[in-house]
Amino acid sequence: MSLRLPAGAIMVVLLVLLGARPALAHTSFESSSPADGAVFDAPVSVVTVSFTNPATPVGDEFVALDSSGQIRTPTSVTDTDGRIFELTFDPALSGGQVGIRWKVQAGDAHPIEGAFSFTVNTPVADETPAETTVASGITPITDGPVAPSGDVAGTTLDEFLSSDSGTDGETTARLGRIIGLLGVVLGLGALVFVASTLRGTRSETNQALNAIRILGVVIAAGATIEYIGVVQMTDSSLLSAFTSAPGFAAALRFGGGLALALGLVSNLIPIQGSASRQPMALSSAVLDLERLTNEEPRPQSKLRSEPDPRVRWHADATSWPAFAGVVAIIVSFWFDGHTVSKGFRPLHALTNSVHLVAGSIWAGGVVAIAVVLWQRYRRGRPMRAHELVLRFSPIATIALAAVAAAGLLMAVFILDSFGELTGTPWGQMLMLKTAAVGLAAIGGAYNHFRLIPALEAAPDDEELQAEVRSTITAEAIMLVFVVVVTAWLVAAAS
Repeated sequence: MSLRLPAGAIMVVLLVLLGARPALAHTSFESSSPADGAVFDAPVSVVTVSFTNPATPVGDEFVALDSSGQIRTPTSVTDTDGRIFELTFDPALSGGQVGIRWKVQAGDAHPIEGAFSFTVNTPVADETPAETTVASGITPITDGPVAPSGDVAGTTLDEFLSSDSGTDGETTARLGRIIGLLGVVLGLGALVFVASTLRGTRSETNQALNAIRILGVVIAAGATIEYIGVVQMTDSSLLSAFTSAPGFAAALRFGGGLALALGLVSNLIPIQGSASRQPMALSSAVLDLERLTNEEPRPQSKLRSEPDPRVRWHADATSWPAFAGVVAIIVSFWFDGHTVSKGFRPLHALTNSVHLVAGSIWAGGVVAIAVVLWQRYRRGRPMRAHELVLRFSPIATIALAAVAAAGLLMAVFILDSFGELTGTPWGQMLMLKTAAVGLAAIGGAYNHFRLIPALEAAPDDEELQAEVRSTITAEAIMLVFVVVVTAWLVAAAS
């Protein structure tokens, strides 16, 4: 089957859907009054900051640097629909250049911050600050109008405007998300692979189950790092961060990872022979072997036979804590990232789950096959590549179709217009991810149309065996790269 027709159809649908959608603004800075660079001839007592979507002030929230180099917080802050924030300063801002710095959190929990400045051509107001009052609908920021932060005298405007207090927390959270998502994709994919595809020796199967347990620990470790980043980004305590959507999501992944690591039971059942099925997909892990569907793989002359009987893992109720952990991991992605702020939330959450599970089955399965083939090769055992890929083929076919459909729908949810694919860093990273998926598909097509027919004609050819291993390995590496890029996309504001 040619890749041109489905690829072309997907591109046409993407263009039509993205071009037809009404514009839905992402949460970002929209305007300010005074505007950046404005000049006034009278003191300024009210500053307005507007955003494109509702936002929540966090951390330093709104602060000003007056002409004397003093950090000041507003006397009061009022908001309209969470989009327009009115900052009141008493005494008014005057006496030269004034900087305003803001920090808010978007609906998807991504921190957004920025700054602007304006000039007031009047002497510094010599007034006694009025008492701070709290009217209906006003959120008090401090107990007084002036809030020094240490020895701030002499702070330059450039230093103030370039401050980026949220970078450390965002970097920490992103690192944790990358580690955790790698663990999720490889762990869930390996779990499905072991349950549906792997038929190996007892030691080989136990080794695969141990790898899944380790990946459960990796998921928990990534969630811990991500949670620390959320604490830093939101300037909250370890306990209070749990009540935020991203903190709750990280906590769910932590518990799910531990449950997967501790609750997986090695319930192994001996098997007799193996069954092959007709492949249906174009992953390099899914091979077209029409003439071998009812044959046992022929042993390679230089490989010794397996000393142990082959077994399979039986997924039954004894591993229920691990299965509960898997559910918790999947559900955790309903509470952070773009799921909480883009499109109809229940539909986006369901689509996100389909994309996560299907992507894990495909990418994690390919990586698992690559690892098993290399391990068997190094141990001098029959690789049984034909058997592995034929059994995995129908699962990979369904997963690949689900990934494409869910990914397309999520792009429609997240992107406001087709131009954002090239006009924003987020869109450019999405294009990079798509290109990497395309390269993985090209590797699968090469294996499908070139290597496998050759291997059918000469199954004992060691060079062909090596080339198949290399192609599957290259696809696995490319898919791991896709997972890393995906983690960046989920953790970044679009």
